[in-house]
Amino acid sequence: MGKRNDNKKWTQPGGHLDKGECPYAGAIRELKEETGLDATDTKLVKVCKNGPIMIYVFEMKVDCDQEIDVSLDPDKECDAWEYTDPNEVREELHVPLEDNAVLKYWLDN
Repeated sequence: MGKRNDNKKWTQPGGHLDKGECPYAGAIRELKEETGLDATDTKLVKVCKNGPIMIYVFEMKVDCDQEIDVSLDPDKECDAWEYTDPNEVREELHVPLEDNAVLKYWLDN
């Protein structure tokens, strides 16, 4: 997870699809842009809807020898990424747990 630069709240890598982009490609692109990491395995684990927005949750594996590099992120959303237990930062989440499909999936598995 990373602390966002705009509100200092915790978030996980993710974002919006480009026009015409498939969800798999978008997830791989967002991971690369925000963290500099290349996914070695990408698996769609959940699809849900939040109003008019479709949310695709992916489980992604990365080679642990890769180094995090935030310099490619066009939004400069986070300055660093680290393992953070969401249970320890529940009150500091950018998307509250009750609305956070990614963290709900992670906590249930």
